[in-house]
Amino acid sequence: MLAPCIVAQNKTTTTQATHTTTGKAHIVGVVVDSLNGGFLSDADIMVQGGPTMLQTDSLGRFRIDSLTPGMYQVGVYHPRLDTLGLMLATEPFRVGPDSSTFVVLAVPPAEAMIRAMCPAESGAKTASAIIGHVNDPETLQPIVGAEVSAAWDEIEVSKKSGVRTTPRLVRARTNKSGAYVLCGLPSALRATLQARRGLAVTSEIPITLGNKPTELVGRTLLLSSRDSWRENGNAIVSGVVALESSPTNAGSRVEVVGTDLAVRTNDSGQFSIRNAPSGSFTLLARHVGFAAEIVPVDLSSRQETRVKIKLPKFVEMMDPVLVTARRTSALDKVGFTKRRKAHFGSYLGPDDLQNIHLTKLTDIFSHVPVNFDKCVQYWVDDALYQEMEPGDINNYLAGSEVIAAEVYQNLNTPAQYMRFGGCTIVVLWTRLKLRGN
Repeated sequence: MLAPCIVAQNKTTTTQATHTTTGKAHIVGVVVDSLNGGFLSDADIMVQGGPTMLQTDSLGRFRIDSLTPGMYQVGVYHPRLDTLGLMLATEPFRVGPDSSTFVVLAVPPAEAMIRAMCPAESGAKTASAIIGHVNDPETLQPIVGAEVSAAWDEIEVSKKSGVRTTPRLVRARTNKSGAYVLCGLPSALRATLQARRGLAVTSEIPITLGNKPTELVGRTLLLSSRDSWRENGNAIVSGVVALESSPTNAGSRVEVVGTDLAVRTNDSGQFSIRNAPSGSFTLLARHVGFAAEIVPVDLSSRQETRVKIKLPKFVEMMDPVLVTARRTSALDKVGFTKRRKAHFGSYLGPDDLQNIHLTKLTDIFSHVPVNFDKCVQYWVDDALYQEMEPGDINNYLAGSEVIAAEVYQNLNTPAQYMRFGGCTIVVLWTRLKLRGN
């Protein structure tokens, strides 16, 4: 059950000034972020009855001078507080002539906030939570009755049972203010967060909880009022893709996952995607020889979204038992194992590809039958790959990144991958999709 907005506690201390008297007073203060173990920088400070708004510095400090003696109240505004549903303000207090008042405002720690918002939970593994709001990307009005879910795999390793993977899913619905709370989560968690209402749905947004016994993460999601996956919009997302230890940043591919929007970066690594749909989506950046990265973005026609993406050098590593178990579980989850047993197409699994050295991605066709008299259409990690140029997949996806592959001809193609045109369908599953599962 959602609690009302939490008002953070504050302390005020007033001292008499010792310098030359002016009849004026000043307020100095600091905003402490107990949730993240630091200070709240770039927060807007509003003083009721005082001067115009100012901001906290990098250490959460602020100072208000030349105040007329009287009653004042200090409030703090920050997007992080909005996401958490926090009201951060002092009680009204009086300042006298030639006085200095020191104010401390503090975001409550995770334990206090979870106690206020979640029912009693038992066990150290179920003490964390994800909270936030779901808003319309254009009007910023709350979305009432949206379903918000967090999904992850729970992996247990023991001598008795070996490696066991259990899919987990937690759901909640937004209240009249668009707020949601997902309680009873384990810490040290990597999950995906998604909101939906009717046909409207966000991307699966990656989210991570830290290693403390109690963790609290806030995330606002933007959910379009319509099926934005099938429609372009007026949003713009732009930015830079930097390649680690590379003399040039040119030629990376950036796409809005789940849409047909994809561009190539220029010589400086810059890109711009126009006519994007509004809502919470993910960007996928690829470059051969570098590890692909997924970046969550909140898109709206209200303002352009800017991002910076860094692609690290791709390093081939032997898979430990735990990673292998995760990938096996992930291939089960996406249906690869079931389709392989049905024998409707040609299949290469992790064991098959481990014994094949692929100089480039399309070398995979030397090991499966492909009719090159027809067009070839790719699906990468369950998303349709839109070629900017025929055969350009070799420029953006290395064969060593592929964990499993499926190839289908004509009527043997599974319904979810069927498209008009009679093309050969190649379904690829990569490390990016399977590394976190």
